[in-house]
Amino acid sequence: MSRPLCELVTASLFLLFGTAAQAESQAAAPVGKRRMVGVVRDTGGVALEGVTVTIPGTVVRTDARGTFAIDTPDLDTVTIGFRHLGFEPAEALLTSRGRLWDTVVVRLDPTAQRLDYIKVADTRTRASLAMRSFEERRARGLGTFITRSEIVERGSSRLSDLLRTKRGVNVERGRVRFVAFTGTRGTTCVPDLWLDGMRTRGMEVDELPPNTVEMIELYPNFSTVPIEFQSYGSNSTPCGTIVVWTRIPNGRSP
Repeated sequence: MSRPLCELVTASLFLLFGTAAQAESQAAAPVGKRRMVGVVRDTGGVALEGVTVTIPGTVVRTDARGTFAIDTPDLDTVTIGFRHLGFEPAEALLTSRGRLWDTVVVRLDPTAQRLDYIKVADTRTRASLAMRSFEERRARGLGTFITRSEIVERGSSRLSDLLRTKRGVNVERGRVRFVAFTGTRGTTCVPDLWLDGMRTRGMEVDELPPNTVEMIELYPNFSTVPIEFQSYGSNSTPCGTIVVWTRIPNGRSP
């Protein structure tokens, strides 16, 4: 397994704990499935809640104790991934033993996002400015715009499920991609993701729970991306852009 996926206390403890735990949990797995359980912590050993755990076709999140249970196909190998806002993503190919999964113990390394200097004067001001600029861009009609009311109405547990029905969007293993055409052939590309006006790197939309999102802007074509959300330089790609605005809860709206 490649770093930073599995950080084991000792090999013997891992094997003993994994075999016992999985033999017990396997009985709860649906027919034709195998249940994998595990725990995700940060580098200090603190449990991480809300980590997105994925295998092809299935997504779960860790609970308050950092634990998860996910049902895999009845196969001896599976690719599993872990993503969490503020941490480096991890992915590895796991192999079962005796048709049982060992308990997965994961340590995620923190990642730093370089942000421009911002002076926050008032959250209400931030919210009103974001809404005003959102409405101005929507009036131009160059992208696809999703409001809080649509997010609530759809009731999706993952933002990717909400976005997969939008024009120009393709979802691959829970990762949102845009469809780009070269002549008559279509390929997928990785869009830039902007969060509250700042460009992020290596982040997927499903790292954001839907209940934390207020508005979303989709610009599937690079030519339609507003100038304030265009990126230049060696880390830029000629793809589209997703702009996400997070909520400032007021205690009244869902």
